[in-house]
Amino acid sequence: MKDITAKVKEVELVNKNVHQITLQADDFSFKAGQYLMVALPSGEQVPYSIGSAPHELPDLTLYILVSDPESLASKVVEHIKSNDNITIKAPGGDCHVQNGILDSNPEHILLIAGGTGFAQVKSLYEDLVAQNFQGKVSLYWGVRTFEDTFAHSWLDSVKTDTKFSLNVIVNDKHEEWHGRTGWLYEAVLTDHSDLSKSVAFISGSVGMVYGTFDQLELKGLTKNRCFSDVFAYAPHPTKPQL
Repeated sequence: MKDITAKVKEVELVNKNVHQITLQADDFSFKAGQYLMVALPSGEQVPYSIGSAPHELPDLTLYILVSDPESLASKVVEHIKSNDNITIKAPGGDCHVQNGILDSNPEHILLIAGGTGFAQVKSLYEDLVAQNFQGKVSLYWGVRTFEDTFAHSWLDSVKTDTKFSLNVIVNDKHEEWHGRTGWLYEAVLTDHSDLSKSVAFISGSVGMVYGTFDQLELKGLTKNRCFSDVFAYAPHPTKPQL
């Protein structure tokens, strides 16, 4: 990873607590699925998945959830809002489709995200579209409430413009939400009962990633065909002995 000066183009609140950040980074390249680090004056470096695809450069998109005004994420957003240029370190991560997995001709690519993990799978999805990938791709995005969704114009355009499938799953039922509800992994397994020839990219919290993988593994998904940044920094929690 190298230090890069990025211009701050826009900071927009896209739901009650998620900020969409648009940066401009010239003379920079990355692979879809990778992340960058926002460098703070305190010396802290905070990782965020890049939510845009490589063909959108020099623009970069981040989605930053601020659930607590005292949180590190809040410090990051305030730092970005108060500066015309910021320092980022990038790119990082090996959770991308250029890792050789496409050479195995997977029957199906699953892109699964919880919350703002959406950024990473959105980048992967857009890149596969740009590559004119001919295989089957399904994106599943899980959020707790319908108010936690964002990027609505992008979601609407994807539903009409590509041959890949997109599914938004809301955990809590609500009269204003008319889409799918329930647990994210249940939606995936309802649609795909045999995952032995599938590849999965999972993005979210440690608990979400391993909990989802454990369920998909029961239907044939193998660890060597499942990818997540979580695998690089958090060991798989020990399963209880039955």
